[in-house]
Amino acid sequence: MNRPCPRPLPAALVLLALLLVPAADARITYKQTSPQAATAPCEPLPGPAPDAAPRPRDRVGLNFSAEMLTSPDSAVDAVHWWQFEPARRNGRPVAARVSIAVTVHPPVDADPLTPDVLGMALQAEAANDPRGALDAWTGTLARAGVHPTLGNEWVIRERILRLAAAPGAAPAVPGEAMDTARGAHNRMQRDLSRATNADLAHALDQVLLEAPWFADAYRWRASARAASGQRAGAIRDVLCYQIATTDSAKLALAERALTELAKGDTLSALTLLKQ
Repeated sequence: MNRPCPRPLPAALVLLALLLVPAADARITYKQTSPQAATAPCEPLPGPAPDAAPRPRDRVGLNFSAEMLTSPDSAVDAVHWWQFEPARRNGRPVAARVSIAVTVHPPVDADPLTPDVLGMALQAEAANDPRGALDAWTGTLARAGVHPTLGNEWVIRERILRLAAAPGAAPAVPGEAMDTARGAHNRMQRDLSRATNADLAHALDQVLLEAPWFADAYRWRASARAASGQRAGAIRDVLCYQIATTDSAKLALAERALTELAKGDTLSALTLLKQ
């Protein structure tokens, strides 16, 4: 595994990332620190050094609540859903440590997010109100990519999926969304064309805005994205599916699909995922 080392960053952001090989997904925890905080140097892993260091392949943005916009020392979610090319030695993926710097530019001149659904979601979590948090995170997701303070839909989806895993927390998938998802699944079973699957992925976008805890819809959208050449999105959909399911057979299928996607074999991946 590639293990990034902590490093002082702008806006006092310190990241401890775990880069998965070969799926090249980045998972992080973060902590808040002062701008003057010193960190230990990045120590190499035992054994020969890689010939090529890991490098970001696909990045996503950051999310800022209103409170974060007014604080000069707020740590924010970042790089959690970036994708990386793994370190390599003699052409093969190997474990490595790497420092990752993220420059944070809060959109302080943007109109405030009204209501501050991100702040509401964090407050509901702090109050141990999973249903309230789930509703607020779903509202936040609807604004992601639309409002300048919300540039990372995937952290939001992860929070929703983890909240929905609690017994009785997730509401039922609305009937119309369920029908749309199943209709898209049926079509992708019969049609492998790039254009059709791009349309199916778009239809599932709407389903996963309305019911972002719907596990199978992530798997089906991953298949449609793989078929239409959207590999980065397909990988993240499979990772969401892994978070949403506890079934060992489904988790094994998802892991196989991630391996095929990392290798660039989208045909094998979509065949697994549209089951």
